[in-house]
Amino acid sequence: MTEKRKLSTGVKIGRVLFTLFILVLVGVSLGLEFLPNLNTIAIPKDDEKLGIVKKEEINMDEAQLKVYQEKQKGVQNILLIGVDEDGYDSGRSDVMIIVSLDSAGKVMKLTSVMRDTLSYIPGSDSYQKLNHSYMEGGPLETMTAINRNLDLNIRDFVVFDFQAVADAVDLIGGYPVYMNSDEAYDMRQAGEFYEGEYVLDGKQAIMYMRIRYNSGGDQGRNQRQRDLIFYLLEYAKGMGRREMISFAKEMLPTIRTSYSVSSIEKLMDLYDGMKDGLKTEQYSFPFDYEGVTLNDGLWYAVPRTMRSNVLTLQEKIFASDSYVPSVIVDDISYSIENYSGVYAE
Repeated sequence: MTEKRKLSTGVKIGRVLFTLFILVLVGVSLGLEFLPNLNTIAIPKDDEKLGIVKKEEINMDEAQLKVYQEKQKGVQNILLIGVDEDGYDSGRSDVMIIVSLDSAGKVMKLTSVMRDTLSYIPGSDSYQKLNHSYMEGGPLETMTAINRNLDLNIRDFVVFDFQAVADAVDLIGGYPVYMNSDEAYDMRQAGEFYEGEYVLDGKQAIMYMRIRYNSGGDQGRNQRQRDLIFYLLEYAKGMGRREMISFAKEMLPTIRTSYSVSSIEKLMDLYDGMKDGLKTEQYSFPFDYEGVTLNDGLWYAVPRTMRSNVLTLQEKIFASDSYVPSVIVDDISYSIENYSGVYAE
């Protein structure tokens, strides 16, 4: 698929999945009149309950920690979660994307996390697929698990479900795509599809976004998810006031978030300061993994190793070479190796 085709397929569905993100990041004041209608989920604010590394778990010396903390100050991380059931109180997190706003470098970094990543789930004290964390405790548990496994400091999330997305696609008149032959093959359970251009209705659009078997697997699906946001901001900047208001009225009630009105205003201020000349980068975690079927009969993306993958992630997000994995990440990495039999090469 060419860059031009990626743009045409990404912009509308991006509006659907991340409506709140449009309101937050475009930096337009008109969004604020709708923000009091946010469906806000109250969450703890202390580091321990969010899974953020504690002082006694840090492995860096004083000089390393000082450099690392300075790098952290310029980056705000946000978790976007898409759930695979109608509604927000059950199911698994089918989409997990870390949005990192680097104000110093004027970069928005998008890291999609593979849902089948073998990870430690704090709520059940077990090793499972990362997307099972949502069943254990909703978006807070997913955010906590990601913080624990990846040594991150995420404090806020945005959640959507796919029924809401389907309704929104229908609302905007369908989803235009160019479908290659492999994607068309995977889509034939929904009708007669061949390579070419289509305008999908809401139900078909959701199926298209979730296919993977002949369409690049989880990495291919993750890439499509990241592409949606990659082109979202440029499109959102061109939305007219009337279009923004109409779409916001319909879609804002379908999203759940930990953000309050005041915290969104601060995020808007942050984005206003970096939107001119904003660059984007895309990543997929784990960077190095082995696909393994374990004793439970399920397929996992097993990081090779969690420690080395987290090192790479930290370098990408914070542009820091002073980071040293925490005691917790070292323990998780060691346990995953022993549990899976996948070791460093």
